[in-house]
Amino acid sequence: MHLPRLALAALSVFSLASTAVTAATTGSAESAHGQVPFLSPEQLAQAQGQAEKHAYQSDIARLMRVVVSHLYNDRDVFVRELLSNANDALEKVRLVSLTDSSIMAPAPSLNVSVIADAEGGRIVIRDTGIGMTKEQLEENLGTIARSGTSEFLETIESKNAEGANLIGQFGLGFYSSFLVADRVTVASKPASSSEQWVFESEANADGFQIVRDPRGPTLGRGTEITLYLKDDAKEEYLDVEKLRSLIQKHAEYNSAPIYLWTATTTTVAPGAETALVEKEEKEGDELEIEDDKEEAAESEAVPEAPHWELVNDRQPLWMRDPKQVTEEEYIDFYQKTFKSTDGPLAWSHFKGDAGSTAFRALIYIPSGVPNEFYSKDYVQLESLKLFVKRVFITNDLGANYLERHLDWIKVFIDVDDLPLNVGRDSLQKTRALAQIKRNLTKRIYDLFGQLAREDPEKFDELYTAAGTALKVGAIDDVKNRDRIVKLLRFESSAVNGTTDLDGVVSRRKQGQTQIYYIAGAGAKKAELAQSPFVERILARGYEVLYLTEPVDEMLINTVPTYGGLRFQDVAKDGVTFGDEDADEKAEDEHLTKQFQPLVSYLKQALAQFVDKITVSHRLTTSPCVVTAGTYGYSGNMERLLAAQNAGQGSDNFMLEFAKMQKKNFEINPRHPLIERLLEKVEEAGDDEDAQEELNESVAVLWQTALLKSQYQVPDPNAYFSMIESMLRRSLGVSQSAQADVDVKPAPPVETGPPPSEPPPPPAFDLEAELAAQGDEAGAAEAAGKKDSWVDWKEVRHTLKDGIVDTVKAAIPDYDTDEPTEGAYIHQEL
Repeated sequence: MHLPRLALAALSVFSLASTAVTAATTGSAESAHGQVPFLSPEQLAQAQGQAEKHAYQSDIARLMRVVVSHLYNDRDVFVRELLSNANDALEKVRLVSLTDSSIMAPAPSLNVSVIADAEGGRIVIRDTGIGMTKEQLEENLGTIARSGTSEFLETIESKNAEGANLIGQFGLGFYSSFLVADRVTVASKPASSSEQWVFESEANADGFQIVRDPRGPTLGRGTEITLYLKDDAKEEYLDVEKLRSLIQKHAEYNSAPIYLWTATTTTVAPGAETALVEKEEKEGDELEIEDDKEEAAESEAVPEAPHWELVNDRQPLWMRDPKQVTEEEYIDFYQKTFKSTDGPLAWSHFKGDAGSTAFRALIYIPSGVPNEFYSKDYVQLESLKLFVKRVFITNDLGANYLERHLDWIKVFIDVDDLPLNVGRDSLQKTRALAQIKRNLTKRIYDLFGQLAREDPEKFDELYTAAGTALKVGAIDDVKNRDRIVKLLRFESSAVNGTTDLDGVVSRRKQGQTQIYYIAGAGAKKAELAQSPFVERILARGYEVLYLTEPVDEMLINTVPTYGGLRFQDVAKDGVTFGDEDADEKAEDEHLTKQFQPLVSYLKQALAQFVDKITVSHRLTTSPCVVTAGTYGYSGNMERLLAAQNAGQGSDNFMLEFAKMQKKNFEINPRHPLIERLLEKVEEAGDDEDAQEELNESVAVLWQTALLKSQYQVPDPNAYFSMIESMLRRSLGVSQSAQADVDVKPAPPVETGPPPSEPPPPPAFDLEAELAAQGDEAGAAEAAGKKDSWVDWKEVRHTLKDGIVDTVKAAIPDYDTDEPTEGAYIHQEL
């Protein structure tokens, strides 16, 4: 076989390069990454005399044990957390560089590099980020009081499955290093300092040490983390293919480039080699070597020179064409960016203009609102992320950047240009951000509308979680009120479930000019459907909306009309159907004249409470009802004001004003009680007993109507006394007859000390309770099962004692003074 000198030289170069890289990865990797040599254990050992030793806080040791025990099955998370920290450090540099370019001088390139040193059993992750001073190393890595450690520990121990996500959420990602490493060093140098310091700690150590880097200021600017891997982690995580896949999985959306030191092989096919030989032979410069046809017939793996491979070479998701982004990628980006374990209901990806600058944005609708969202103290700082030229700027543009009712929506913005040398308040008021806010708000409502049209089931899920927020938005956001009202849903007599207002308008009757509704905060649809206010409306086949939320009535007062129809509270004056005729008018006049004696009597008897008494045309089965004037307060609103007053613990002017307003009283002329009451008025004359009985009947009728109309009676005790009086008269019991009760007096005052412990509550006997209720079959079943009941408290103590005995037997040094893992396990038990 003949191999040209040029090809032979190329193979020699590959061989030499491979040898050089082997040397680099075992101690002289300065050629691999900006002339930065590895920090060897020997160098650290020589500097021990100058090291400053610090003790960890009490929570640190517990934290390390909990991280290892709870996240062991998800050890890959360390790659995500360390790369995320590196990316944050780079973003800080980029942010500072926008106003101070000198910070870039020590290391102009912004990147992250990862080296798997197989011979040294370590992984080295370097970034050219902001770097840390000696004091910052101690504060950020050795002192974690400010990072929510206790809350994290409590949360992770109660929600084991979510630990991998929680560790980053609580700012404790660095400690995931100890999932795979038994020793970690962190060398760091900020641009503003000439000194480079090293933090060192072991997984089971009680403290850490900080020492001046014996290599000198080799980093220029940035941080280098070295993980000395545990034996059971070396084979898995020193595999370059494994590292590449983890980086691609966890750092795809990092804005900084991430490089992996790698050496791959290229397979050379026989045809390719022959073509090369023939080409060189034609040049007449050939070197004769031994021919081996059998080897030439087989493909050969030729090693490439080790090199830096850009792993996250894809464009950030928000910079790509939405048509080229998959659903899985959108969901993954949402979960990583906003630290959520749930997927979003919907999203919108778009670009727009804001005056003289352009921006790109992603809007996500979460699957629900935070539990504390409706609290007045709610502040959500993770709902919005602002980038400028792919540099993270802030997640806090103030509480009112997005409208309060939209603050649960997740928004990602990347703006081409913004002034950054101003404070947050000034930044929020810039013309560009104001225009972006308007654009975002419009897009959010468009997304809601799209979801309602294209996926009603998902919109119902959204509305169940956030419907109240939208109603608040319709009240507060005047500019977008029409958009929001179209999205609102209400329970209705005409449909199962809920309806939008467009549906109500489409189902209106001929001549109908009103949308009828009844409000009852906290009531169910079935309860409101039994109200006397809706009797005739439902009987005639008209649709009624049931407003069951406290905010509903305030909302309707803010939005008086929709689709050409006016909202009408059926508990107030003014209900019309639009099809009234002369015959109905004549009948009303006749009934009014017929019942005039009763109306006159009621006006006199209820003058203190009633402004107007009329013969009703809204009732069918109820004898009477109490209504409010057109501008008065309904019973539902009065109850809401009373609840608000109770919560404030102070006088409520609006409530007192509402109580002072006189009501309207409507009577049903076709109801037997009203007909009989008319007869009683006509028969009573000057008979004092008859007048007294009549007055009592009217008072009971009036106050019962108050209750049925959702109002409160002025004096509940007086009302119940009147009910009792009527029952006595009905049953023939004397009004003066009293209960014959022998009351045993209490013993003298106790002069001794109080008991040290309260007596135990009486034992609950299910068998006796069921027997007392007449459930003989249930009592018999309970008696049959009594022998099988278990004292679970005793069982728990037995199990615990058994586990502790097992731990003691398995750990020889359990009873020594030195703290051990066994003692920790016992403590946790």
